[in-house]
Amino acid sequence: MNFIKRGFLGITRKKGKSLILLAVIFILGSLISGAISIQQATSNVEKSVKERLGAAATLELDWEEYDKLSEEEMMNVELENIGLDLIKQVGELSYVKYYDYSVSTWLGSESIEAYRGDMEEDFVHHGPSMDFMIKGINYAPVLDFEEQKGKLVDGRVFTQEEVDSGTSVAIISKKLAEKNNLQVGDTFTLANAVYTYDEETGEEEIATSRDLVLEVIGLFESQTIKEDVGADSDSGMIDWMDMDYQNTVYVPNEIVISENKFQYEEYLKTDEEYAEAMEGEEEASFEYYTPMFVLNSPEDSEAFEEEVLPLLPEFYKVVSATDQYDSIAGPMESMSKLSKYVLIAAVIATVLITGLVVLLFLRDRKRELGIYLSLGESRGRVVGQILIEVMVVALIGITLSLFSGNFIASQVSDTLMKADNNNSNEDVIYYSELQIDLTTEDVMDTYEVSLNSNYILVFYGIGLLTILISTVIPLVYIVRLNPKKILM
Repeated sequence: MNFIKRGFLGITRKKGKSLILLAVIFILGSLISGAISIQQATSNVEKSVKERLGAAATLELDWEEYDKLSEEEMMNVELENIGLDLIKQVGELSYVKYYDYSVSTWLGSESIEAYRGDMEEDFVHHGPSMDFMIKGINYAPVLDFEEQKGKLVDGRVFTQEEVDSGTSVAIISKKLAEKNNLQVGDTFTLANAVYTYDEETGEEEIATSRDLVLEVIGLFESQTIKEDVGADSDSGMIDWMDMDYQNTVYVPNEIVISENKFQYEEYLKTDEEYAEAMEGEEEASFEYYTPMFVLNSPEDSEAFEEEVLPLLPEFYKVVSATDQYDSIAGPMESMSKLSKYVLIAAVIATVLITGLVVLLFLRDRKRELGIYLSLGESRGRVVGQILIEVMVVALIGITLSLFSGNFIASQVSDTLMKADNNNSNEDVIYYSELQIDLTTEDVMDTYEVSLNSNYILVFYGIGLLTILISTVIPLVYIVRLNPKKILM
């Protein structure tokens, strides 16, 4: 009888021992399966969230490092601005897909009304009206549209000639246009007012003002602000972000720089003390650009940061959209670490317990194995017989634990996620300037424990390899058997 047939007969003849081995492998396999399942799910969440956050990066002051300085050190430190040459140098790196740099300001208007959305009736305005954010751009196709923050629904984007020359053209939101009966080709007027503060009355008054007339060349819609939120969600912050974006006016950078220069020069005329303080100083610069770099993929963020950091002035850092993942996915990280520890413990326990069970079974079959060897059966074929017996049972046990472990992972992770969500007092919104707004509920919804081909292959690979290791170790016992001593 060949050793393969003996292996299968060994399983059926010793049903009790086979069932014990099956139970051990099933229980331990369920733990391994559950741990792998949770790790796969958390890994998918990380990938999905980072894709939604986008591959954007910007350069900012590292205020945490700056605040560590003593007062004396702060007095001796002169913070530099990010210059246009540096922005262009970084933008030419191989990791960068495209980039833009923007300068912004806020203006009011007497001819058009700001969009208020559902907050129209509740909105109470205090102080000067500065409702419209004028966002300058240098990247003519408009980076926000390329990255799906907004979508052009009518008209066109800028031409590079319009951007370079500072032509008085603008792209506004469709909701703002509808509120003010504006269409592509129409013009509207914004007011660039300079205010003075009356210390006696405590009120601000207009010192001077000039009009900025812009032609509408395009209309956009928001693609990231959620208008439909659950009844239990705190939608106030979402409403404010929506309102701000709907009142954003895209124009060439040169227009914003010109308006900022006007404000500065007129303010010097109205505030004598400030004018005296600035006398003798270098001519003020109005080009405080906010750079935004879109990388080829989120995975490039780390390499991009390593290459850019040496180029930056002191106390500056690289901020990537994917940096938000650490704050968003706290529960995910906890579950991932827990599942990692469970997986390691389960693998070690499987090797030890299964190895011990197999060794005990082999000791009980010492005489049977000695007879095989004394009849001339090679030790390799005897080892092969035992491997067949164990691995067949293991394959059945692992297949069963594949489903049980997946079910356990689903139940356990759901419980942990609900507990973490209940511990939160309010719905937290994580905002990315370039890409999208994420709520904790969005992240929770992304998490899903499921059976997929990758999970099945990984589990079978780890499971069978673990069982094989736990079986090979006791098989040393067979190699060391002396058939003469056994049969005496």
